[in-house]
Amino acid sequence: MSKQSDYQAPLVQPEKSVKKVWKRLKGDFEVLIHGLIPHERAKSPGKDFDKSHIASDDDYLYQTAFEIYKESLERISGLEEKGFKLLTYISAVSAILVYFLSSEITGMFKFFVITSLFFLVIAIIISLRCIGVKSQRAIFINTLFVFEDEAEPITKDRKTVIAEILKCAIFNQNVADNTADILKASRMMLSFGIVTTIISCMFFLANTGSRSDKIYQANVTLADSIIVRSLAERNIVQDTLIDNLSKKIILLEKHIESLNDSQPK
Repeated sequence: MSKQSDYQAPLVQPEKSVKKVWKRLKGDFEVLIHGLIPHERAKSPGKDFDKSHIASDDDYLYQTAFEIYKESLERISGLEEKGFKLLTYISAVSAILVYFLSSEITGMFKFFVITSLFFLVIAIIISLRCIGVKSQRAIFINTLFVFEDEAEPITKDRKTVIAEILKCAIFNQNVADNTADILKASRMMLSFGIVTTIISCMFFLANTGSRSDKIYQANVTLADSIIVRSLAERNIVQDTLIDNLSKKIILLEKHIESLNDSQPK
């Protein structure tokens, strides 16, 4: 008795072998190095398809070859779109770090913020390599015609056209594989940046709590400058004038009293 579950793939289970996990991490590290270093231009395979490899020229074979070619172009376009979206995620994480830089950071907090920015900058550089991939082969009129000097274009036979389409598809798939590895390296650098950013957020929250409970005391002292000395001298002059004025007022009051006493009663 057949069951539907017998024809379905089993669920993906967590990897329990430490050796396999380490081997996978080692492979990811190789992909990261591959994404960082410059690359040569994509090359064609050692052997190309030609019409001798095509047994028949029916529509089924032609449509299949053309679908493979279209799928290779769509795959490259999809990888470019993922690279552009990855830049938006990197920008969002970078905004948090820029906010941290606007505040006073010291010690390990500063170290993790700078480390996070380093990872994100590398991720941006790698992501830009996945946008605008130019190493692609497209079908053009030279796929259908043979151009010779001083002669009219000659139409290629159907088998030759199928072979040309397959060569373009194979070349584009190779470019897509390389672009996918570069994009994976960019995601890895973004992951490192997110982890260090989370640690930076923990330092920020810890510093915020300690600052709110601390009472700051400040002692303000004025330096002995020309302005301070001039103000002091001005105050001395004013005090002298006030003393002289007070003495004159006392003398005037005594004079008035003497005048009042000299008048006849």
